[in-house]
Amino acid sequence: MTETQLRERATSETQGSDIRHDFATDFLVVGFFTPNYEPAARAFAQNLAEHRISHHLYARPIVEGDWYSQTRQKPTVLAQARRDHPNDNLVFMDVDCRVRGDISGILNTRGDVVMRTKGTAKGTQRALKPTTRVMLLRPTPGADAFIAGWEATCRTARQGQSAEFMLIHAMSDSPEIYSVGTLPIRLAGIELHDALPDAVIVHDSIRDPTRPAWALRRAVQKYIRAVRNTAYRLATGKTYDELHGKRRGGQKVQ
Repeated sequence: MTETQLRERATSETQGSDIRHDFATDFLVVGFFTPNYEPAARAFAQNLAEHRISHHLYARPIVEGDWYSQTRQKPTVLAQARRDHPNDNLVFMDVDCRVRGDISGILNTRGDVVMRTKGTAKGTQRALKPTTRVMLLRPTPGADAFIAGWEATCRTARQGQSAEFMLIHAMSDSPEIYSVGTLPIRLAGIELHDALPDAVIVHDSIRDPTRPAWALRRAVQKYIRAVRNTAYRLATGKTYDELHGKRRGGQKVQ
């Protein structure tokens, strides 16, 4: 623990620099932060150090554009991490993730790239959407091809298009060969209020003041959900969430 504290102090002396710790693990957690996210990155690094997980969090500038423009730095950071750590299994995480236990089981998955695929619904239509909050990239040519395709697609993005939005296009139009696996839900970085009790990677979203529209949308969504649940309970004796098996407090409502 003393060694960890010394490393943390040494790393924290220089503001705006990469944050790195090496604990000789079989994988390396990587991520990035812009200056406004540096406190979150340092808290995340401390969290990883407490679990003795090697990590390299890259300090990146705020690029021109909106919040979504910042997210599109993800594939560029991953490309740099592959150059810096060519032989390592890389576990990318957003810096507002938190680790709550042993995450080494992530290496038991299959694929050049492993990520969560989230089910989405619009009316009667359903689709799978890749999410990049937590990703495993193995040191393979397939993983490099995946990163290169994603990075190239992000360079064509317009304002308001996130890294995940561009990833859908990169994967659907890819001429490359790579395999994609699915992360177990306990390792996928589910939002803290929705995560199951045994989840070992969770996500606690930062309310970025540069995104007031996002914060307003989340508040409206919570209000609508509460009103809908109340209306259904009055009409049927059960809330909408109970009738449709939605998550509440980390558990699926029966």
